[in-house]
Amino acid sequence: MSHDLATMVLGAFGALLVILGLLFFLRPRWLLGWLKGMAVFAIIVFGLYSLVIAVNVAGYQSLAGMQTVATISTQRQGEQVWLVTMKPRDDKNLTETLRGDQWQLDARIIRFSGPLRWLGIAPGYRLERLGGRYTSLEQERTAPRTIIGLGNRFWLDLWELDREFNMPFVEGVYGNATFMPMRDGAVFDVRLSASGLVAVPMNEQAREAVERWDE
Repeated sequence: MSHDLATMVLGAFGALLVILGLLFFLRPRWLLGWLKGMAVFAIIVFGLYSLVIAVNVAGYQSLAGMQTVATISTQRQGEQVWLVTMKPRDDKNLTETLRGDQWQLDARIIRFSGPLRWLGIAPGYRLERLGGRYTSLEQERTAPRTIIGLGNRFWLDLWELDREFNMPFVEGVYGNATFMPMRDGAVFDVRLSASGLVAVPMNEQAREAVERWDE
């Protein structure tokens, strides 16, 4: 902000305070009524915002430290076609066919600040989507893709509102796992902390897939 603009803004704000102060002495009832109306309006807005937060928090799982949020296993069905089973921590198993060479699991993370943090509300997460990827850039652009939606959409999605408008007391974070190679019989643990997702090989097939992938 330039000095000229700052001068105008501060001058207008100071003048408004002086005028309101004079009106308080000249017409105290009018000003008190206006202040009451503004206070009631602020209470209603804060109440509605609290309801939006409450509805959205209900759709997230509590996140306290590093924890396993899902287990993913893969079975080969054909050339670049895989049967992938995801076992979420607190939900039903999901089995889908993915195309590609690698899988990727995305999650939304939401953290709280200010009075919500003082209340001890832990960060929350919501598994968002499971998809397949190709190692070839040409296939990634042209071959059929598989993306499975996992999260329930809310009419007023607090995570999306925060990303767009920087809402108070919340912080939306997108934490996506490093995509992992698919191999017949491989099993991975997907672990999540407040900073993001990590995929950990859990059997020999998964470890071999990662070792060959890194070569």
